[in-house]
Amino acid sequence: MSRGNKQRTVGTSAANTAQTVSTPTGAVRRLLQVLVAYSNTPTHSGVTVTLNSGAGAAYDTVLSTGSANARYTVYVPNGEVILLEDDTVDVTAPAGGTGITSSVSIYTEVVEY
Repeated sequence: MSRGNKQRTVGTSAANTAQTVSTPTGAVRRLLQVLVAYSNTPTHSGVTVTLNSGAGAAYDTVLSTGSANARYTVYVPNGEVILLEDDTVDVTAPAGGTGITSSVSIYTEVVEY
């Protein structure tokens, strides 16, 4: 297994709007980190990072649930998280409140076997 190029998948929400950002499919990837920032102190239930398995919904796994009302959320896996060609990582940032936007960045690395 060799390390490939690093990729960043991003999204920014409209004010007081929930958003979900997902990694692309089509390549084997290693999840490196997830960063979420709100434009101001939010009111929300917590950012969720989910492995959405290509094997079906029964195999989906919540990898992390951030703290409620956190302005910044950082998720770095404790071990390797490998995404097969039909898997995605979905990051859901709840609406933060009046006038507040969220920015999501997902960092992955394409893995070559």
